[in-house]
Amino acid sequence: MFRNGPCAGIEECLPTVAPCSADTEGGPVPDHGDFWQLAWNVSEANGQSLSMWAGGFSRPFRFEKTLTVDRSVLRVAYSVKNIGYSPQSFLYACHPLFAVEAGDRIVLPEEIRSLRLDYSRNDRLGKRGDIVLWPVTHTSVLLDRTTGDGAGTADMFYTGRLSNGACSIHRAAMGEKLDVVFNTDTLPYLGVWLCYGGWPEDASTYQQYAVALEPTTSPHNRLTEAQQAGAAINLAAGAAYNFSVSFRIGRS
Repeated sequence: MFRNGPCAGIEECLPTVAPCSADTEGGPVPDHGDFWQLAWNVSEANGQSLSMWAGGFSRPFRFEKTLTVDRSVLRVAYSVKNIGYSPQSFLYACHPLFAVEAGDRIVLPEEIRSLRLDYSRNDRLGKRGDIVLWPVTHTSVLLDRTTGDGAGTADMFYTGRLSNGACSIHRAAMGEKLDVVFNTDTLPYLGVWLCYGGWPEDASTYQQYAVALEPTTSPHNRLTEAQQAGAAINLAAGAAYNFSVSFRIGRS
């Protein structure tokens, strides 16, 4: 399972985030999809860029990405190709786990006034599917400020469809910020994971302390649900879906 692996860096969640059973169109899918657990093949490398690809095992997808560094920007260009002989559906979520410190500020697009709750440990913010106000909940919880790793909380949210694909984490103590930038034509939603020592729920030792700002094709973490809601990407045989995510360091 994903939770038993190293919860750090960027996981490429394709064709799902949460595991899917055999009744999913196209068959079952493992936790966090295929590609986080595969070795990738390097197709090209130079002083500024690196191109890689891997082949999926739950679906006939060839997943390619090119990482390019330009000064303070890391751009990752992606392509999902259906190399099978029949249509295939998927969702994709970029799952970057950022190291944070207490007091960091999370900035979402200005259009966001509320989020749909997907998970909250011990239901502290409500039930799955509830609408939670952003940045301050109706119970006065400040969601846009990180807390310490001993808080024992973990919450996952999704935005509605976005027109602005830019969000960031600010560290006032250093006067710096990290921007995450994406095109909402291809990644129209954002997942928000705020984990301050509250996951995994039954872990006796290590508890995750991280924030993830997750550009995604779908406001669902399970491919089955995305398919049922008409929010999965459908690729014809031989077709490709292209998108990109950029990470930029700047002054806060």
